[in-house]
Amino acid sequence: MSDAVLANPALRLFAIVSLVLVLKMALVGVYTSTLRVGRKVFATPEDYALQGMAVKGGTDPDIERVRRAHQNDLENILPFFVVGFFFALTRPPLVAAEIFFVGFALARILHSVFYIRAMQPHRTIAFAAGSVLSGVLLVWTLVALLRAA
Repeated sequence: MSDAVLANPALRLFAIVSLVLVLKMALVGVYTSTLRVGRKVFATPEDYALQGMAVKGGTDPDIERVRRAHQNDLENILPFFVVGFFFALTRPPLVAAEIFFVGFALARILHSVFYIRAMQPHRTIAFAAGSVLSGVLLVWTLVALLRAA
């Protein structure tokens, strides 16, 4: 990376947080696969064939729970990558970037833990915190970009 990119502390923080979130999503994916292999409950007929097994009907509730947590990440973290990137380019105060980026990452990490462990109302609280941070981040970025035009 160029020195100019690294000189923007908000952009550097965004890069770190984004990589942590990608790692978190990858770990949830690996956990899904580990459960599938361990319980011999696969997603497709060819997976059963590879194992020399007959296709089973039905699903495993724990695998489906982890899969839904992963799907929720895709629906929430991917938009964050776009909005967070543009936010960082506006050169916001570092404290604001820390609150939005680190707060969002912590909320998403906790959401996954709470979702996988079926912990309510903790899951909803973590989801709401991440959603509020993401929403404020979006509005802040949009206003900053419109003012700069």
